[in-house]
Amino acid sequence: MTQPIPRQPVPYRFAAMAILCTWCRARPGQLCTNQRGTQDRRKDVHTTRGIDWIRVMSTQCPERICQAPAGQPCTLAPNVHQARTLAANTPTTTTP
Repeated sequence: MTQPIPRQPVPYRFAAMAILCTWCRARPGQLCTNQRGTQDRRKDVHTTRGIDWIRVMSTQCPERICQAPAGQPCTLAPNVHQARTLAANTPTTTTP
């Protein structure tokens, strides 16, 4: 029996494009825009999107079928799994 060929993620111009921009609300896969939403940013993404990307990539994906370790992109999807984004944004408590 043959196995289906796994879909390879499409590389984005900037790695942070795999998540939603919290500043301009650019969706995953779209370039960030200016304040009015009329022009795309071609040289970079917003700083907040880059910071969020670092936070997301420093967590392990909690999806059962993925389990991508920290620093590795999610498998089977061109974007980051929603569960990984939520896990990265959940504050953790530490006790001294």
